[in-house]
Amino acid sequence: MNPSTRALCWAYALVSLFLAHCSVASARGGGWWYAAGFFGASLLAGASMAREYVAADQRRAAAVRAERAARLGAWQSQARADLYDGCCERWWTSCGTEHDPYHCTRKDQAA
Repeated sequence: MNPSTRALCWAYALVSLFLAHCSVASARGGGWWYAAGFFGASLLAGASMAREYVAADQRRAAAVRAERAARLGAWQSQARADLYDGCCERWWTSCGTEHDPYHCTRKDQAA
C-alpha cells in the first residue's frame, strides 16, 4: 500500500470515528433521526476504508501477475533464441534430431 492510500485510509478511519461520536451525542440529546444518519455515514466511511484496502490488494496482485508474465515471456523468447541458434551445432544433431538442410536458416551444415 502506498503512502497516499495509507493516509486516505487513516482519514476514513478518523471520519468514521468522528461520525460515530456524533451519532452517540445526537442519540443522547434525543435526535434519533440525526443519530441514525450519523451512524449510517459512519458505516459508509468504514466501507470506504475497506474498499481502499481491497483495491490496494488488487493492484498488488495485478503487479505480481504482470511481473510473472513478463518473466515468462522473457524466458520463452530466450528459449526460442537458443533453439534457433542451436540448429546447426553438433549437439543438436546428436540429440536424436536429424538436420534438415532445406529449412536451415544458417546454411552451415556441421556434420
